[in-house]
Parts: sequence; C-alpha cells; structure tokens
Amino acid sequence: MTAKTSNKEKILSIAVGGVVLALAFVLSKITIFEMPMGGSVTPGSTLPIIIYGMAFGPVWGFLVSIVYSIIQAIDGLKYFVTPFQMFLDYIIGYTALGIAGFAGLKAGERIKINNPLFRFRKAGIFRAFIFTVIAYLVRWVGSVVSGVIFYAEYAADAGYDNALVYSMVYNGSFLAADLGICIAALVVFYFVIPSKKAELKD
Repeated sequence: MTAKTSNKEKILSIAVGGVVLALAFVLSKITIFEMPMGGSVTPGSTLPIIIYGMAFGPVWGFLVSIVYSIIQAIDGLKYFVTPFQMFLDYIIGYTALGIAGFAGLKAGERIKINNPLFRFRKAGIFRAFIFTVIAYLVRWVGSVVSGVIFYAEYAADAGYDNALVYSMVYNGSFLAADLGICIAALVVFYFVIPSKKAELKD
C-alpha cells in the first residue's frame, strides 16, 4: 500500500464513518417498540455500523462502534444506575458491533475496491449473517450480566424466581427482534447492491 493509497483510504474511512454514525443514531431514535427498563427495537439502526465494519475492516469498525457506544451511553443516561452498568449495557453492547469487521475482505483485497458498498457485497451475505449474530450475542451477554447485577429486584414482579432467567428473557426478547429486523434489512440491502464485479482502482 502506497502512502497516497493509505491517505486516501484513511480519508474515506473517516468521511464514511461520520455519515454512518449520523445515520445509525437517527435510526436508533425511531423506535418500533421500547421496553420499560431500557432496550428498544429499531428499524435496523445497527445496520450502518455493521456494513461499515465489513467495508473497512475490524480496526475502523471497532473505532466507529466505540464512538457510537459513547453516543448511545450519553443518550441513555436516563437509565443510568452505575458506570459499570452503563459500560455493560452501552459500551460493551454497542462496541460489539465492531465484530462485523471480521466479516469483511482482507485489507489487501479491500483497498482495491473504490466503493464501500461493493466491499460489503463482495464479502458475502453468509459472513455478514454469522458475524452479525455473534455481535448481537456479545451484546446480549453484556446486557444479561447487567440485568442480573442491577435489575434482579424486578424479576419477582415479572413472575420469575431466577434473576438470570429473567434477564436472559427480558434482554433476549427485544434483541432477538432487533436482530431479526437487522438481518432482514441486511439481506435486502445486499441484493439491492448491483452484482457486477467492483471496479479496481487505477
């Protein structure tokens, strides 16, 4: 990779990252359903972050995901209990989306493709599916631990004798729905992108 190519890639990564963060945040404010103790189902708000990670790789994917997690933590201060709870629910939960970066092409292949959407498409829908599910599983685990530690008192009110089971069900209910919408949008978006081979850089 030449210095010129490296600089061009860095500028592209930053510019697209800014757009992706704005789009993801706007989509996160459109809630299809919101849980009483935090957590909501959105119209694919995590999709831009996942596609970005696949287009630019895990390093940039995690960087953008960390920034997004901080934005979400600030926006979710009404659910603040302790810093550790915010770390589990927001920082871990949203940074996990960076895992999707591992589904992308290798750096050498990636930088030869000008269009980030072509990068995403060439990586393949199966890899996108697998790593998106893994990202959501990590997010779920963080939220489950948070639920057991900080929200166990609500288990009995919800009809559960076990705080772990309560937290697993509570967090799994909205995250499964959110994942389902994200996967559906991912598939649709994948097939909307032209299937022709991406052009290589000169």
